[in-house]
Amino acid sequence: MNKKPRPLMKSSLASGEPEQPVSAISGENSVTSITATHPKPQPAVDKLTVYVPRAASKRLKQMALDHDKRVNDFLCEGVNLMLAKYGEPSLEDFEK
Repeated sequence: MNKKPRPLMKSSLASGEPEQPVSAISGENSVTSITATHPKPQPAVDKLTVYVPRAASKRLKQMALDHDKRVNDFLCEGVNLMLAKYGEPSLEDFEK
């Protein structure tokens, strides 16, 4: 059973440079672009759990497919209706 050779890493710790892969076959340095990625800021949202009868869950999933939406879209619509009923701001107002 032959294993695929792993690229060797040229250590540059002493010089403070980032490590670069070295080609194991030709011995040439393979320059790879390494960029620092910063995580995108996440919106301030909380995950909530709702328990519904299995039949209702199946119906919501089918409705989501029928209307090309996500179940979460329907749940947010329901939360907005409940907030309006009790005179509270909508979810969109909370996001501002």
